[in-house]
Amino acid sequence: MTLRTIMKKTVEDKLDRIADIWNYFIWDYNFCSNKIKFNEDVKTNYFGDILGYFKDTLDIVFTSNKHSNYTDKFSFTISFLQAVYIQQDFIQEMLEIFKTGIDKGVLKKDPTYYINRDLRNELVGHPIRKFEDKLISSTLFSYQAREDEIQYLRYHKNNNFKFESKTYKIAEIQDRHREFLEKYFDKILLKLKSILEEYLSELDKLENVIDKHDFKTVLKLVELYFEAIFKSDFAYDKASLSKIFDRRNEHIRYQNFIEKFYNDLRAAIAEKRNSVKDVFERNVVDKTSFESLSLPKIEIVFASSADTEEVKKARQETYYYEIGKIATKRNSRDFNFFSGILKAKCKSNNLVLSELEHMRKNISDKIEYYTSLRLICLELKEE
Repeated sequence: MTLRTIMKKTVEDKLDRIADIWNYFIWDYNFCSNKIKFNEDVKTNYFGDILGYFKDTLDIVFTSNKHSNYTDKFSFTISFLQAVYIQQDFIQEMLEIFKTGIDKGVLKKDPTYYINRDLRNELVGHPIRKFEDKLISSTLFSYQAREDEIQYLRYHKNNNFKFESKTYKIAEIQDRHREFLEKYFDKILLKLKSILEEYLSELDKLENVIDKHDFKTVLKLVELYFEAIFKSDFAYDKASLSKIFDRRNEHIRYQNFIEKFYNDLRAAIAEKRNSVKDVFERNVVDKTSFESLSLPKIEIVFASSADTEEVKKARQETYYYEIGKIATKRNSRDFNFFSGILKAKCKSNNLVLSELEHMRKNISDKIEYYTSLRLICLELKEE
């Protein structure tokens, strides 16, 4: 593995961690998004465009390709320096979004920022630079540059427009930029870590209330700190859950639904805790190692006629397909068709037949429909 590949992998890993926190915490939970600059612009998810553009330009920044002629080297130099410049702008934007307290004024004092930026500005951004219509400097790419260097000729006012030859090692530019990216990614991750630690402490409070089975308070805290679960399943909105809870003693379908919500809530909180741990403790994965993996051999085994009956029987004992269709296609025509298949499979199961009939009569009532469906899932072990 080359040094440039290691640079890219390290930077990409930090970017992936930031993206994971954005996708699984910032985007889903107001408590987290309120800790950053989550304004109307950011809500358009242009941050996703930043992440995508960042990934697309990493190969350009950390390339080790050789160039056979001047034209190729010229094209590479422009795209390389411009990619570095764009990533610097992205870092500045990200530092602002995540409220790190680091602005452009701070960056301008950082040599890992301004050396590369000045080089890009002088050679690509403003090869002929004027101020108040007076020439400040002019630059021209050198034909004599070595493969591993960027060399150009400069005529600057501060040097009485005398000829100067400026040379930069590409590897030094890359390493300086790598240091810049890692430094400010780490500052962003440090800020995000503090947000998530505070968030986890709020989840502690939520779990304590769950253990006390104070459902009304649970819903209030979920609304404040864990609202994404309201969108995770049918009838999991706050209003429906409150109504179902109030009717929990009327029928087992309502109590079962509340217990299912509690179980899903506990599991989701545990998953979030593991996600935080994974983001900050996982090792850097070398994705290039997967490219050399070979696919396992697939052995096709033909079943005998005796096996066919067993396979057929096993299929008859699976209800996932019909339940999935009933859950997502809530109209009379589809319900009658797929519930008919389920009835045929469960003709001796009175609970399933009774709840299917309840669903048919209440097909327009979200609460009645899905509490019955969840009870059927429990009965058929299709949770």
